[in-house]
Amino acid sequence: MGKKAVFSDMTTWTKRLGHTTLRTFLDKNGFFWLEQNSAKQSQWGKLAREGHLLAWEFVSPGGTYTGRLLIDGEIYTTNEATKKFLGTR
Repeated sequence: MGKKAVFSDMTTWTKRLGHTTLRTFLDKNGFFWLEQNSAKQSQWGKLAREGHLLAWEFVSPGGTYTGRLLIDGEIYTTNEATKKFLGTR
């Protein structure tokens, strides 16, 4: 039997979005988390390419973005994450 998926450790997430390689997680409150696509040409994609584990929280699969991110096992608001990870870029 495989290792159980742990929310704060994206390396344990085994569910994928459709045919992509992007990892997903459905948390205990029913929120849907989606891994950042490192191929995207955004600052967030660059952060993922640098080795940070980054996921976005949505109300549900296909739902609206909640304004929260999971980065390296910690939850941030978009504003907090921008200041901490992108502020010096």
